[in-house]
Amino acid sequence: MVEQERRWNLVWALAPYGLLAVATAVHLVGGPALVPLLVVAALVVWHWWFVVAHPSWWERRTGVMLLYFAGLLAGTFVLLLHDTAFAIFVPACYGLSFLALPGWLAYAGVLVVSWLWLVPQGTDVGSTLLINLGVTTPMAILVGWIIRVMEREVIRRREISERLTLLSAENARLHVLEERARVAREMHDTVAQGLTGIVTQLEVAEELTAADDPVRGRIATARRLARDSLVEVRRSIEALRPGPLRDARLGEAVERAVVAWREEHGVPASCTVTGDARVLAAETEVAVLRAAQEALANAGRHARAGRVDVTLSYMEDVVVLDVVDDGAGFDPSVRGFGLTAMEERVALLGGTVTVESSAGAGTAVNVTLDAR
Repeated sequence: MVEQERRWNLVWALAPYGLLAVATAVHLVGGPALVPLLVVAALVVWHWWFVVAHPSWWERRTGVMLLYFAGLLAGTFVLLLHDTAFAIFVPACYGLSFLALPGWLAYAGVLVVSWLWLVPQGTDVGSTLLINLGVTTPMAILVGWIIRVMEREVIRRREISERLTLLSAENARLHVLEERARVAREMHDTVAQGLTGIVTQLEVAEELTAADDPVRGRIATARRLARDSLVEVRRSIEALRPGPLRDARLGEAVERAVVAWREEHGVPASCTVTGDARVLAAETEVAVLRAAQEALANAGRHARAGRVDVTLSYMEDVVVLDVVDDGAGFDPSVRGFGLTAMEERVALLGGTVTVESSAGAGTAVNVTLDAR
């Protein structure tokens, strides 16, 4: 879908060249002049540089695009002064006002373009104003508004589709993690515990067996095999732990994430673990770690923070993650996809996410999950 939008954007960007080519052809038939041809060449390069070569500037770099639109109007004005044939190009300026200018500026651009119809010599001002201000300009505004509404709807649907895809993948991943955690718990509670009991019983039997009894050697061999199997089972249980939590406990994994973030951004960051650290359900540990990584990423990308403090608190029945920065802050009611995904991931596990922030006052993210 993104590739299709890119192709349509290219079509919109190249369309004005068609009208300009037709207008130039009509001008050539009526007798070419040097100045209009030079202006046409300048407009071709001007439009290519600002619109075709840099589509990322559209509606994002307002100052640059205002400069582009002013140059477009100036060039069109000069063309109309020399030949009324270039009025063929004026409708393209309506579309370019919506392509290049954001928000209400696009509608203001349409009103400015409508005055270009008065430039050609011999124009009947009264009838031209009546037709343009009464019919053409309102129609251009209406069509532009409809196109923008349709674009917003397409973008909204695309974002929803991408979000659903990501959530589906995240749910599938959490399901896999949950299944791995279940298998690990089953192995720990059955096989590992059973082998531990066997080793204990064999040790007792070995102690009760006479030193010269040939059975003692068999018991020692069985004990050694059981102990080796127990070690392998424990290794398998550890291997079932996900990603960065495989070789570290949650607190260590969060601290590693903080250290990596600090080294990447060069901003002071601390990590504190309070309470009695203990092993939690795998899906809970993953959710906390991912929340810490997302909060740190937001602090690095948007907050322009001078310091970040991360606290992981183990309480009696919950585990709490707090990520606090002293950055620019934002309006918590306007959430990006990262925070929304974090909330949904935590909500799937019955937890909560609280975000406190305001402009210039930093941001505090609190994640609370069941630790039982």
